[in-house]
Amino acid sequence: MIAQYAPYAMAVILAAAFLLEIRTGRIPNWLSALPFVIFAVILVMAEDRSALIWQMILAACVFGFGLGMFAIGGMGAGAVKLMTGTVLFIPYENAFYALLVYFAVFFTSTLFFVQVRKYFGSDDSNWYLMANAVLPLSFTIGVAGICGMFVF
Repeated sequence: MIAQYAPYAMAVILAAAFLLEIRTGRIPNWLSALPFVIFAVILVMAEDRSALIWQMILAACVFGFGLGMFAIGGMGAGAVKLMTGTVLFIPYENAFYALLVYFAVFFTSTLFFVQVRKYFGSDDSNWYLMANAVLPLSFTIGVAGICGMFVF
């Protein structure tokens, strides 16, 4: 019963992560840990865990990719944890489409956020996105995750 509401909880978590990241530049550990807690509850309550094993394998692969990106400075640790937690809720058959959405949104949102920073940003802004030349990956992760959970 609780498993049917998990994608909605994940959507709220992803929105909160995006808002916190553009404001502070960080994704808090407590927020990036929530998907794992929700998935653990689903795992304990599930009668048939075979489908969830594929989700964990997929999440492990994404975590490995994220660690590689973190090692070369391509992603922050919070984004790696958030992306891994989000993948736990994307059905295995939708994973490829979610990956395509991730790359499409990454490239288009990069242009958007650069332009927003260029026209509206300032070095003394209280919003991290406006004061620094950064890309909030939580937006890309959130859009791809929501598409993977609800659209496909």
